[in-house]
Amino acid sequence: MRIFISYARVDKPYCVQIAEMLEIHETWYDQRLYAGQDWWKEILQRLDWCEGFIYLMSPDSLASEYCQKEFLIAQRIGKPIFPVLIHPEAQIPEMLSKLQYVDLSRGLTHEGTRALLNAIFVTERNMVYNGRSAPSRLMPREAPRTMQHNGDTHTLTTNPTAEVHDPAAVIGKAAEAMESGDYDSAVFLLRRALETGYRSRFIDLEGLLAEAESALERQTRMREIEREYQTIAELIRRRRTRAYGCQALAAFRKAVPDYDPENLVDLCAEAQAAELVRRNYEPRVIKPRFAMPLLEWCAVPGGVVILSDQTNGHSGNGRSMHPAGQPLYVEPFRIAKFPITNEQYQVFIDDPDGYNNPKWWGYSAFAQAWRSANPQPAESQFKGEERPRENVTWFESMAFCLWLSEKMDLPIMLPTKQQWRRAAQGDDGRIYPWGNDFDTSLCNTRESRIRMTTQVMRYDMGISPFGAYDMAGNVWEWCLNSAYDDLDITSDRPRAVQGGSFIGAHERAQINFSFDLAPDYHYGSIGFRLACSLEP
Repeated sequence: MRIFISYARVDKPYCVQIAEMLEIHETWYDQRLYAGQDWWKEILQRLDWCEGFIYLMSPDSLASEYCQKEFLIAQRIGKPIFPVLIHPEAQIPEMLSKLQYVDLSRGLTHEGTRALLNAIFVTERNMVYNGRSAPSRLMPREAPRTMQHNGDTHTLTTNPTAEVHDPAAVIGKAAEAMESGDYDSAVFLLRRALETGYRSRFIDLEGLLAEAESALERQTRMREIEREYQTIAELIRRRRTRAYGCQALAAFRKAVPDYDPENLVDLCAEAQAAELVRRNYEPRVIKPRFAMPLLEWCAVPGGVVILSDQTNGHSGNGRSMHPAGQPLYVEPFRIAKFPITNEQYQVFIDDPDGYNNPKWWGYSAFAQAWRSANPQPAESQFKGEERPRENVTWFESMAFCLWLSEKMDLPIMLPTKQQWRRAAQGDDGRIYPWGNDFDTSLCNTRESRIRMTTQVMRYDMGISPFGAYDMAGNVWEWCLNSAYDDLDITSDRPRAVQGGSFIGAHERAQINFSFDLAPDYHYGSIGFRLACSLEP
C-alpha cells in the first residue's frame, strides 16, 4: 500500500522509525526541507498518490496548521485514515476522536505494531476485494483547482506562496509561533517569507530563521531523549528486565546527565539494595539448576570503552546516542566464556518448551512473523558438539536468551556492543583480545587457512583480559544493539555483529570493527554468545 505519513518536525526521529517498520509498504513523509516553491504542490500530489493516510498524533502535530490541512484534505478525498498516538500527553481532538487509533506512545510495542499492520492489511485486502484502489480526486499538477465533495466546494491552492499576501504579517505569525514554542511552524513561515523575496532594512530575517532552526533542532533532540528515556523506563518497571534497564540508564545518563524526570536512578538504587537484602537475609529455596553443557561465565568489572568504529558501512539511517570517540562507562557484568556451541543450541531445539514454544518469540512482532515463515531452524554448516553454532539469526539468538533466562532464573541476554568490546578489550584499548599484534596461532581467521570453524576452547592463548575465548575470529557474534545504538528489541532494525570469522581477514577481527546486519540474516560464519548482569 502507498502510505502518506503526516507528522510534526519535532517527531521526525520517531516518524523515521515507524516508516522503517512499515518497509513492506511504500511510505512517504514530508522531509520539511521547505526549499523552492513546489512544496505544497508536492504535498497535494502525494495525497492524491497515497492509498492510506497515517496521522502521527502528538501535541505538536495536533497543533500544527499544516498537519491539520493534510488530514482534512485526505479525509475529504476519501483516503483511509490511520490515526497513531505517539505521545501520551496528546489530547485527541473531536475530529479524530471517533476514529479508532493505534497507540505507539510507549514505543514500537508488539501490540501496537501488530494493530497498525493489521489495520493496514485489512484496508488493503478490502481494496483488492472491491477491485479498486483508494479514490483519487485531487489532481495537483494543474493550477489552483476546485474540488467537489458531497455537495461542498473546496478550493485547494497548489502554490504555497499564493497564501503569502503580506510577508510582514507572516513574520508576525512566525514570531508568535516562536513565542509559543512552535518552532516547526516558525521555520516554515520564515522560509516562505524569504522565498517571496521579502527583505527588511532592520530585521535580520536570516538570523531569525537560524535561531528558529536551532531551537527546532534542540526541541527535536529533546523529544528523542524523552523517547529513549521512556523505553529504558519500560525495562526498569519490569522485574525480569530491570537489571538491563538500570544498566541502560547508567549509559543514558553518561550522555544526558541532567534528565531523569521519573527518578529512575533512585528506583534502580532501591532495587539493588532490595536485592542485596534478599540475598543476604531472606531464606532461599535451593532448586536444581538447569544444566547447560559448557556454560561458564567470565566476570567483567565496570570500566570505560571508546566507540571508535571501523565499520564496513551502516545499514540504518539513524544516529547513535553514543558518538564515535566518546568514552562510555560499562557497568560490571558477566559474559559467557565461549560462544554458543552446536551442543548447547541443540538443547534449545530439542527441549519441548524450547525453540517451538511461541512464548520465546513474543518479544517482537517481527520475530513472530519470521518464526511463522521459518518453522524449522537452519542446520549448522559445520558439525561437532564443541564448534560454535552458526546459521543463526538475531531473532533466534534472542529467543534462545529468553528461553535460557527462564530456565536458569537469570537475566541472560545478548551482550550490548559496549559490553562485548569491554569484555574483549579490557582497560588498555588493545586491538585484539590478546594485544596489539596479530598472530595466526591465536585465532581462526582467513590467514589460518582452516576454512571452517574450530572448537571454541582451541585458542587458550588468545583469550581476552577477562578469560573469554574466541572473541576474534571463528564466527561473528550478534550484539543486542540496533544500528541506532538503542536497546529496543521490538524493532527489526539492523543489529551489530562483532569479532570477525574464519573466512574474514584479520583486520575484521579487530575489536573496533563491526557490521550492522538485518536481524533475519543468517550465514555459516555468524553465531552468538551470552551476557548476564548477575552472578550465576
